Amino acid sequence: MSNQVAVATEARTESQLGVKLMLITFRVSVVLTLFVAGAIGIFAIASLIGGALTAGGPFELAQGWFSAVSGL
Repeated sequence: MSNQVAVATEARTESQLGVKLMLITFRVSVVLTLFVAGAIGIFAIASLIGGALTAGGPFELAQGWFSAVSGL
């Protein structure tokens, strides 16, 4: 009887370890995903600012984008 209890306790300990490892993996993946999304956002803003400066301002950028999209 005590052998069955020991096996059940060992299985429960391994199960809890698996759950802890899954939680750590999930948290790391969420942090990495947020980091990559933030890096993409910063790059997009920097590109928009660079394009506005190159075009001569935000209105010229919008005018150039509209003429490029519409073909006018």
